[in-house]
Amino acid sequence: MHKRLNLFVRVFVLALLMAGFSLFFSMPGNSLWLIASAAIAMAVALVAIVAASEKITSMKTGLPLDDELSRKATWKAGYYAFVTGLWLAIGIMFANLAMTEFFNLPELEFRYAFEAMIVVPGLTFVVLAMWYKKKGDVD
Repeated sequence: MHKRLNLFVRVFVLALLMAGFSLFFSMPGNSLWLIASAAIAMAVALVAIVAASEKITSMKTGLPLDDELSRKATWKAGYYAFVTGLWLAIGIMFANLAMTEFFNLPELEFRYAFEAMIVVPGLTFVVLAMWYKKKGDVD
């Protein structure tokens, strides 16, 4: 019964978020980029809800919240996400340079580059942390 209630609360919160965003986007003058930004915010909220529910479940069952494998997997995923973010920033810088100097194209707008430099390493961290924890061998 408790698991059903927990699932219901998660689905209800996500439905409220989606309803609020859909009402906001139905107003005139909202762009596609604003919708994409809101979708990213909804994904972050969903990941936070799932992570919090997993922590609560672990606490209630008496399992340790942090073990050696999880710690190593998180550190390794964080390292590779950081390196990915650095190389992405360098790549965007050189792409802008090449676009303006060699091809006479307009450079990439700052907001697109900035959001890419925030989202890509974040997603890399989440995916790699899940992968390393599932794989089990992080050495």
